[in-house]
Amino acid sequence: MTTESRGNRADGQAQQLPNISRDAALHNQIYRYAEDLQLLVEDKSSLAQRYNLLEESYRQLRGNCLFLDNLVQSSQDIHLTTTPDGTILQCNAAASLIAPLLVMVGRSLRSLIISSHRADFDNLLALVRQTREAELCDKDFHLNRDDLELGTLIVTARLVPIVKDGVVDAIHWIFRDFTRIREAEFDSELSTMVFQSASEGIFITDLKGDVLSVNPAFSCITGYTAAEVIGRNPRFLKSGVQDDLFYQKFWKELSEKGRWQGKLFNRKKSGEIYAQWLSVTSVAGGDGTILSYIAVFSDMSRLLEAEEKIAYIASHDSVTGLPNRLLLIEKLDKAIVLAKNQGSALSIVFIDINGLKKINYTLGFKAGDHVLKKIANRLQPVVRESDTLGQIDGDDFFIIANGLSDSKETEELADKIEKLLTQPFSYCDKEISVTCVIGSAQLLENMGAETLLRNAYNSMFLGKKRG
Repeated sequence: MTTESRGNRADGQAQQLPNISRDAALHNQIYRYAEDLQLLVEDKSSLAQRYNLLEESYRQLRGNCLFLDNLVQSSQDIHLTTTPDGTILQCNAAASLIAPLLVMVGRSLRSLIISSHRADFDNLLALVRQTREAELCDKDFHLNRDDLELGTLIVTARLVPIVKDGVVDAIHWIFRDFTRIREAEFDSELSTMVFQSASEGIFITDLKGDVLSVNPAFSCITGYTAAEVIGRNPRFLKSGVQDDLFYQKFWKELSEKGRWQGKLFNRKKSGEIYAQWLSVTSVAGGDGTILSYIAVFSDMSRLLEAEEKIAYIASHDSVTGLPNRLLLIEKLDKAIVLAKNQGSALSIVFIDINGLKKINYTLGFKAGDHVLKKIANRLQPVVRESDTLGQIDGDDFFIIANGLSDSKETEELADKIEKLLTQPFSYCDKEISVTCVIGSAQLLENMGAETLLRNAYNSMFLGKKRG
């Protein structure tokens, strides 16, 4: 075989083909090498482009991972990753609301759930492992905290199963803290319950004083329905007892101190004027701006009636209803001041009833009380409007007599009293008789109530001793 007859061999060596010169064969071989080199260069360029794309994808993926990690770490929601059985693998910074982060990993999430919620937790965990459907897994839980003083954490849980090879490999838990919201909802519900069920009347006004809301007790006390009040200024309730100066002081104290409380007289729908104890408080927003006013009031009518009744019982005899020693001293002090200012006479007439103890012993205390009432009734006509009839003990009566300036007038009064009281009393078809001893004392200069009363008693005692 001649050199011209060789062509290109499979091993890349020049093979001379028939009728082809050696130079032509080499040229052909070089051309093929150039083609192969061109293909290699193109492949390398394609690989470089693919490498650059992969590198860019990696950078984007890493950036996204860092972004998501920062997002999770900075989230106010608590993010936990656990094994399928609930052992904590990872947690974000917000998990410190439950416990220090260093002690979170490796703990059982179930141990953090309060005991009354653990059955729900177990069911939820089983549901996620079986169905792998996160949208079915929202649930409210109360979590225990390591710091017991902080109380439980109220959260809503969302579970995201992490699946590998067709099974749940891990679970991503997202806990949203609803503690303050739920507590605020509870406070709001509680406030509504208090507002609706309070026995005190409550109404809320805007800054102008126009009523925004009233509770049922308001309507019960005033007689006005909510529809009749809302939108109106409470001044229509004014009774006229307090003047404009009173209300000016009211608004001044409310604006300066943020609250006012005291006794106020208002008028009911029926027209009745009644006393109420009112407490008004201004409600401010976060920036300190006053938003509204809350007024709470109670009807003092019954309280005043009770106080008057107690005061009456404390100052009057329980049988006859006449002023007792307590009220006697009070009235005598006033009478002495008036007499000294006017330069008029003032005397005390002391009446001691004899025989009452015998009546109580023989006929009973009802008979004795009957006689005491009759004695009080008989003495009433003797007493002038300017005088005071009272009772110190069970069988001792007194008269504060204004204007008795001499012994003659006193003796005449004593005679009238004696004639009235020595007449028999009728009780259960029986006649009962008593006697009396009367003493008197006249007000002298620099004499007080106790001294005057004691002098009258001594006068009576001296008369009893003399018979």
